[in-house]
Amino acid sequence: MVDKGVCIRFYKRKDIQQAMVEHALNKEIGVRYGDGFGKRPDMIMYPQEVLELALKGVTSFHGSEELWDNPLSISSNMSRKELDEMRIGWDLVLDIDCPDWEISKLTTHLFIKALKDNGVNEISCKFSGNKGFHIGVPFEVFPKEVADKKTKDIFPEGPKKIAQYLLNIITTRYVQVKENKIFFDNDYSFTLSELKEKFGEQKFLINKCLKCKKEIKEAKKEIIEFICPRCDQKIVGDQNFLKCEKCNILMNKMEHTKSLCPCGSNEYNSIFDPLSIIEVDTILISSRHLFRMPYSLHEKSGLVSLPIDPDKVMQFEKEMAHPNTVTISEITFMDRNISGESGRRLLLNALDFEVKIEEERDYGREMKFEEVRIESPIQEDFFPPCIKQILTNGLIDGKKRAIFILSNFLGKIGWEKKEIELYLLKWNREKNSNPLRDNYIITQMKTFVAGAKLPPNCSNEAYYKDLGVCHSDALCGRLKNPTNYTILRWKRWLRDREDDKKSKKDDDGKESKEDKKNKSKVNQKNEELKANKNNENKEDEISKEKENKN
Repeated sequence: MVDKGVCIRFYKRKDIQQAMVEHALNKEIGVRYGDGFGKRPDMIMYPQEVLELALKGVTSFHGSEELWDNPLSISSNMSRKELDEMRIGWDLVLDIDCPDWEISKLTTHLFIKALKDNGVNEISCKFSGNKGFHIGVPFEVFPKEVADKKTKDIFPEGPKKIAQYLLNIITTRYVQVKENKIFFDNDYSFTLSELKEKFGEQKFLINKCLKCKKEIKEAKKEIIEFICPRCDQKIVGDQNFLKCEKCNILMNKMEHTKSLCPCGSNEYNSIFDPLSIIEVDTILISSRHLFRMPYSLHEKSGLVSLPIDPDKVMQFEKEMAHPNTVTISEITFMDRNISGESGRRLLLNALDFEVKIEEERDYGREMKFEEVRIESPIQEDFFPPCIKQILTNGLIDGKKRAIFILSNFLGKIGWEKKEIELYLLKWNREKNSNPLRDNYIITQMKTFVAGAKLPPNCSNEAYYKDLGVCHSDALCGRLKNPTNYTILRWKRWLRDREDDKKSKKDDDGKESKEDKKNKSKVNQKNEELKANKNNENKEDEISKEKENKN
């Protein structure tokens, strides 16, 4: 535990006090007394308050990710809506914390690289004070609104999606597995044995099926397969030799490995699992969560949470953060003296990114979807309000997500792949402001299989609500997916059409019976007239015979 005398001497420094007050602007502040936190909410408005709190036993200072109009008005029993009204913004803070010091620095370096590759240059970084780092991006770099929603209100989901998106970039772009080595950004590499020395025995690689992209728990299985050279019959066994029962000849013996993926594919990739060594504390990204302020001391290490040059993370050593040697530099953590919206692209990319967990959850629900035989594509008259909104008005933001929604939606209601591609290209060109490049849609459609997947469920806020196209009607509230809406309306139309046909047929049948009845009456009358006439003729004949006799 850091000594109280050290705390007082350090927090007594005017330059330290001033730096902490500048950072605390519009933030909720929490102070720590050794092992426990003080009363919240709190603020620091004047430099002298830092020393006064240190004299009372405060060991460290912590600030909120969120920016508030009046932090002292915050209450723990406030609703989400009330907090949204009071929040004026939020900073992106990524907490990188790894058991191994070198890996911790490397992970921080890769996250900074990923941010820069997404157009963000206003990046700050600081040593956490113990074994990790905090990466900061100020709220001012992000647009005020995105997808018809105020950016300040998309918390904590906004920064969480950014963190997941960046982690995916690191995994897929910057980390490669080559033979027995794992390369990070091509400049740094570790063997699996070196990683085991650092982190112990654990699974560093994930085997993923190339077809279905799902993890294969047991990637390979050694099997012996016998193939008949005449009839091509295949039999799996463990014998030394085997005869074909049909052809009565020896079968060829083949030993090979076979993938155990349930989809039946035999092809897979070995991918490095970043979570096996990288720890990104997403718990930090939550309402009213606090992180250690710059120039605050750390209770366990006694070191300073020191702002550092983001481009020199790999050169930083813990000794540089000793309280006796720390000086205030020009490097500021969360510098707000900026202009422009360099974070727009990052935020949009993150919102467009399909989060793996959400995707798997939605695909799991697909199994409950009742497949309906559709002989011809269902047309726009039956589409739900959200789909009509996208198609009619186009989008400013979220066009990639819209492509994902529309392609899977149209595929599930009977549209062919080529038909979908042409439709999306036309929609993108005519309806969207700043349309996507044609090549993006064409590339997406190369691997697309019409009808293979449902579009995201209505409950997935990353899509319809975030895009601002959710305008539900009475039918929407009873259904989970836009496809269900269309199928239900289409089936009702088919049923009504059949009912109309049946009703008309019945009506036609009733007229026919009536006609038969009338015809029968006419025939009966004619028979009666005929019978009467015959009787009259017979009476005339009898009368004539009597006259002749007389």
